[in-house]
Order: sequence, then C-alpha cells, then structure tokens
Amino acid sequence: MKYRLPPHIAWPLFIVAILLTGITSAVVTMIAAHSDGGAQVIEDYYEKAANWDALAARRAASRALGWTTAVQVLDRAPSATVRPVRFTVRDADGAPVTGLTGTVQARRPERAGVIGEAPLVPVDGAPGRYEAMLPVLRPGLWDFDLLARRGEDVYEISLRRDVPR
Repeated sequence: MKYRLPPHIAWPLFIVAILLTGITSAVVTMIAAHSDGGAQVIEDYYEKAANWDALAARRAASRALGWTTAVQVLDRAPSATVRPVRFTVRDADGAPVTGLTGTVQARRPERAGVIGEAPLVPVDGAPGRYEAMLPVLRPGLWDFDLLARRGEDVYEISLRRDVPR
C-alpha cells in the first residue's frame, strides 16, 4: 500500500519548499557576490579623473621614446610572499636601455588597489634587464605599472600579462 500525504499537509509543504528555495538562492548569491571582497572603490578616483590628461600626456611621451618592454614572471621564489618579475627594456633600435631607476606596481585587473610595489633593480651582467620582487603568487591576469627614469627621460607604461600556474 502506498503512503500519500494528505492535501492539507502536502500543499503547505510545497509552498514552504518554494519559499526556502528562493531564500537559499538569495543567500548563495549574496555569499558569491561578497566572496571576492565585494565592491571595489578606486582610491582618489576624482583626483585620478581630473589628472587624466596629464597621464595621457606622460604615456604619449613614453611612446615617443620608442622603447619596448617585455615582462617575464620567474618561477624561482626566494620567499613565500614574493616572486621576481623581470623587465627587459629596449630602445627604438633594439639596443638595451641601461641606467634606469624607478618602481613597479603590481595589480590584479579585478581589484581596485595596488597589491605590491617594488623598486627596479638592474640584473648584473644583463644590460637592459631589471627585476622587481613582487607578490605575484596567484595565476591569472596581472597588470604591471612601470615608472622608470633615465636622466631627463621618463618612461611610464602599463603591461598586462597572464601568469600561468
């Protein structure tokens, strides 16, 4: 013999199940929305917007130098918190650019803030190569904002690289 729920119990259970499904999906959506830190707010966003023309002019001046930069995230990690990131800078003729000083900022495209900042350090015996120790520990897309100087020349560039596992 089959057991059947009487209608005065089955229908209220059905309505409760539908309500619990809606509540559960709302809670799961809220948890997923906040699992990555929630909404990201860019620091000093108004000042950055007001100075956009100056940034565009600096980047245009950097492009006018004709320099190119290659980025390589090295596998060897001297500590659990940072990895070396190598930058190879060449001039318009393909010759290495030596004597640069400056800094590099590492960012994730999905984050508003800077994750790490480090000085450029020349690699001994490799002209035009520089390293920065940055917290590039997770795979995925990374943005590297390079600001370097050599005499009167100022080189500012933003590079995006996909870091493999």
